[in-house]
Amino acid sequence: MGERGNTSTAKRIVRYEKVFATFVKYGFEDLLSHPPFNKIVPQTNVFVPSRKGRKVSQFTRHERIRLICEELGTTFIKFAQIASNRPDLLPEELISELEKLQDSAPAVPSDQILKTLEEELSRPLNELLEDFDEKPLASASIAQVHKALLRGGKEVVLKIQRPDIREVIKTDISILKNLVSIIESYFPQYMAYNPGELVKMFEDSITEELDFKLEAMNLRYFQKMFVGNDNVYVPEYYDELCTDKVICIEYVHGYKITDMDNLKRFKVSGRDLALRGIGLYFEQVFDHGFFHADPHPGNIFVMEDGRIAFVDFGMMGTVTEADKILFAKLLLSIYEKDIDTLKKSILSFSNGLNKEQKRALEYDLLYFLRNYSTIAIEDIDGNEVMEGLNTLFFDYKLRIPSNLLLLLKALIIIEGVGLKLDPQYDIIQNIGPYVQRLIAKRNNPKRFQGEIMRSVDDVSSLLRQLPEDTREIIQKVKDGKLHIEFEHKGLDPFYRNIDIITNRLSFTLLIVALIIGSSIIINAE
Repeated sequence: MGERGNTSTAKRIVRYEKVFATFVKYGFEDLLSHPPFNKIVPQTNVFVPSRKGRKVSQFTRHERIRLICEELGTTFIKFAQIASNRPDLLPEELISELEKLQDSAPAVPSDQILKTLEEELSRPLNELLEDFDEKPLASASIAQVHKALLRGGKEVVLKIQRPDIREVIKTDISILKNLVSIIESYFPQYMAYNPGELVKMFEDSITEELDFKLEAMNLRYFQKMFVGNDNVYVPEYYDELCTDKVICIEYVHGYKITDMDNLKRFKVSGRDLALRGIGLYFEQVFDHGFFHADPHPGNIFVMEDGRIAFVDFGMMGTVTEADKILFAKLLLSIYEKDIDTLKKSILSFSNGLNKEQKRALEYDLLYFLRNYSTIAIEDIDGNEVMEGLNTLFFDYKLRIPSNLLLLLKALIIIEGVGLKLDPQYDIIQNIGPYVQRLIAKRNNPKRFQGEIMRSVDDVSSLLRQLPEDTREIIQKVKDGKLHIEFEHKGLDPFYRNIDIITNRLSFTLLIVALIIGSSIIINAE
């Protein structure tokens, strides 16, 4: 046990040396000259690699950050890619650099891959496989993909996790957390980037990505979403050959959705593929609230019969009904060029701003929106709109839910796919009908009836609990153990909407709910 701990510590020290050396190599020695780094990192050549032949000064600071991530490998590349989804936390120039990072890695030797496969499946491979292609179809930072033939003749792809990748990522996350605590203590000027939140978001995301059983669950749910839909094909998965490090999925025969040279033989047009393929994507978002978060062309195939197949379900996104409506209103206001509604949608993210900041944001927003008010909808560049909004989000530190940011990123990718298929493709115009359908469904009287019944049930539960809570409060008053602290936090939306509450009884019940709930903290000694 002690020997294993010493080995782990030694590996961590070596990794720290590599991290510090890489920062110095790309011209960030100024950071390491400050405490506590100047105590941790000796001013010797041990940590400082030669930079002979490298003109670090020719790169911008943001380019050098990208180069650091490339050199430090898997964890830092993944961290940078996830961080690039946060335009509310990082400047546009840095995001543009981080988006250039490619998630690829040298192939793991096939003997190591086969060893992992046999260990995970707990059976000799010759009992399971008739053939295994040692040349990988793809080699990424976390896993490698191989084609194989099962006993019985089924063609499959096996996604196999790289050996020791979990230990590498665990060590790097520990280093990132330590760096965050140092930044918080010694470099407050960088706290605007909210490094702690970025690392937490990365840790959650990478933990999910490392669990291949979760990917199998995603695929299973995706299958249920499209049961009976003749336009889409979801590959089968083989549960008995899936573990948290291995996933086995049916091999899809087809071509990438943008491979028009080969797709011509299927007699399909780029325009038709754009409308059908991206239409299926809008269905994922607005009808099911569960969407493929990495819809690049390599993950969307067209089969010979014209059906569209999505593959690789490791990165998926979820949107709640409330978020769908918020996002739908945002998109519909762009589609209908409704400046007032778009302004309100974006201002809904500004709860952390004071009055003066909100006013400044409103002016900047109006200036931004009026640039598009006279442009025909088909001439609006969706990507340009997104980039402009990203700048506003960062400048005013508007906090957007991470699932919506993931969706925005995915829509930018899917728009790029649409434009490759059809240069005239307009995502704003084509998304409009799906958004309108969602809002019409939301405004259905039957839906209101259901929401009213749920509200009545909530109030009924509150009233049943009220006598017991009241007795407890009265007893604390009698015992002199009641301390009430009013925390005026998060009540602004309540006050803004108070003019619509006309029933005094309803108002009283709401106040009671607030007193008993979390907005007023009752601390008994």
